[in-house]
Amino acid sequence: MGSRTARGFLTIVMNILIACAILVTVRLGVAFFGQFSAQSWGKAILAFSKVFVLPFGFHAMKTPYGGVFELNTALMVAVYLLAEWVLSGVRARA
Repeated sequence: MGSRTARGFLTIVMNILIACAILVTVRLGVAFFGQFSAQSWGKAILAFSKVFVLPFGFHAMKTPYGGVFELNTALMVAVYLLAEWVLSGVRARA
């Protein structure tokens, strides 16, 4: 029964990591296009998703679309997906 509980908990954590990766990816797209980030819903997405991005110390690069490419955000997507992948391996062995 213990491994079943652990697998269930890991599944929940993995699903949360995937949801965070999706949210941060949406943030990346909104910030990339200046027209999106200027809208009220775009500002709301950027404000809400800010807590899900760790500051790695990279500066945002301007895009030809009036927005910015946030390298910190792109790295965070990779971190979330890597963590989910590692947990999937742990869950398979549990």
